[in-house]
Amino acid sequence: MSKAAVRRLDWRTGLGEFADCLLVGLLVALASVPVLTAPPAFAAGCRALDRARHGIGRPLWTTFWADFRRTARGGVAFAVACGAAVVLAAVDLEVAASMPGAGVLRPVLFVLAAVGVVVAVRTCEVIAGGDAPWRRAVVAAARETVGAPGKALLVAVAVALSAVLVWMLPVLALVVAGPLGLAAVATGVRR
Repeated sequence: MSKAAVRRLDWRTGLGEFADCLLVGLLVALASVPVLTAPPAFAAGCRALDRARHGIGRPLWTTFWADFRRTARGGVAFAVACGAAVVLAAVDLEVAASMPGAGVLRPVLFVLAAVGVVVAVRTCEVIAGGDAPWRRAVVAAARETVGAPGKALLVAVAVALSAVLVWMLPVLALVVAGPLGLAAVATGVRR
């Protein structure tokens, strides 16, 4: 095979992965309409992207919905816990603003919130990797976040970049879960 043919094949493969990311982003957005299903939808998206990267389980939308049904068991409780953590972090940030030493306390709370978001994203990736219950997945994701801070930093950057993109162009909220899921799978716990 000539070098030009290999380059053309690589280009098509990259374009296929990009299309899979966009499709998964749309599927996750659709499945997340009831907000409590967002974590199971993201976990299903991670699993669908991982399968697509390895050429397993086509077509992508049917494997996504099958994985979504599987991950929805227990995922709603995880979503409620994540929602409670977000409310608690927001209250803590408001309270910290009125306390002496707020200049030190607020950045610490932001870092803790960022670590919580990274653990939540990695938990969805762990769920996508197997049949572990959500509680064990949280523990595995937290251990991996502490044990591999470089990978956790990459996920944090991906989350921050996703947030900036959605802030700049809100319509990207419909597809941003796909690239974020690919980042979670690429830096995943089971690699």
